[in-house]
Amino acid sequence: MARKTIYCAQAFWHRRGGLIGGEVHQFLNRERAVEGGQALFTGAHGVAVFSVVGYPDIDLWEEPRMVEVYGDVPAIEPDPPPGDFAYFKIDCSAAGDVWTQVDPWAVDGVDEEAA
Repeated sequence: MARKTIYCAQAFWHRRGGLIGGEVHQFLNRERAVEGGQALFTGAHGVAVFSVVGYPDIDLWEEPRMVEVYGDVPAIEPDPPPGDFAYFKIDCSAAGDVWTQVDPWAVDGVDEEAA
C-alpha cells in the first residue's frame, strides 16, 4: 500500500452571503500548487492551497492540511468539538476529488445513522 500526497488549489467567491467553492485543481507538487493558487486568485475572492495525504488503493485519506491561503476562504476545523459538524468534507473516490463546504447548521439533512 503506497501512501500518497495530493496537492490541490480551490478558488472561492462571495455569493448569497457566504463563500462558494469552485473546482478543485490537482498539482504534481507543493510549488506548482502554490503557483496555481496564485493564478486562481487573480479572478477569485480567495484561494485555498491544501494537501491531502492518504492511501488511494483503499480510498483512505487524512484531513486536508492548509499550505497557503490567499484572500477569503472558509476555515477548516481539523477536530470539530463533539456533537458539532465539520465544515468540509472530501470525496477522494475514483470519480475525482471534491472539496465541498458543509453547512454546520443544516441538521435536517444529516443522516447520523449512515455516518
